[in-house]
Amino acid sequence: MQDWLGHAPSDQVPAALRQCYAAEDGVAGLNAPVLAAHLVITLLSGAGIRQVCTFLELSGLSAFVASAYGSQHKLNVALEEAVVADAEQQREALAAQMPQRRISVCEDETDHPEICLVAMAPVSSFMLCERYAADRSAATRTQALSEALEGLRVAVVQGTSDAAKGLLRHVARDLGAHHAPDVFHVQHAVSKATALPLARACEQAERAAEQARDAVAVQRAARDAYQQAWPRPRGRPPALGERINDALMAQAERNQHQARACVRALADAYHP
Repeated sequence: MQDWLGHAPSDQVPAALRQCYAAEDGVAGLNAPVLAAHLVITLLSGAGIRQVCTFLELSGLSAFVASAYGSQHKLNVALEEAVVADAEQQREALAAQMPQRRISVCEDETDHPEICLVAMAPVSSFMLCERYAADRSAATRTQALSEALEGLRVAVVQGTSDAAKGLLRHVARDLGAHHAPDVFHVQHAVSKATALPLARACEQAERAAEQARDAVAVQRAARDAYQQAWPRPRGRPPALGERINDALMAQAERNQHQARACVRALADAYHP
């Protein structure tokens, strides 16, 4: 407080503004931008409290509001507690009015550093569960999700996850729902199985294309040498144009076969 009072308000702040913020209504009016800064910067945007301190300094509000980290940290903690309390009240009021719904649930866990079980309804992006737990077992997950869904008129018909054993048991046995693997792990498995063969095929195609280009270059060089030769050799001129076309067609046919193979691969992938 003493450090803050020693620096502000300065002579650069207009007297009328100092008088306004010194009044009771002015002090109350400062609450709105400061709380808005915390809400938008820390809760909605995920930045830190130090960004709020920087905002207060750059906006000039630090002349009237303590911009130290400690002061803003206390306000931020109080705001988070108020948001959580309001969310619980809103959840209870809205849950009683919501229609019965069948939902899918995406589940996983985070570690920072304790295990935190998380579950989200992907259609609405509503976070159903964020709870610390002692383990990742199926029983622990089922208990956490059951408590999180208490009071909500929903029925879980599908669970999506990374297909860990505990999650599979939790979804199929405890919830009696269908389990769908997440896209990332399916793509990873497919890529791991196909990346090396496809890379080799690309290398072979590149070598074949290089050979085809060399063959075309040889035939074109022979054509140019024949046309520039003087006196002209006796007899019929060689069919250099047809030879060039044959060399070009070798590469075109390979590309055509490759395109057909890709079309067949798409059909196989769509109808496994």
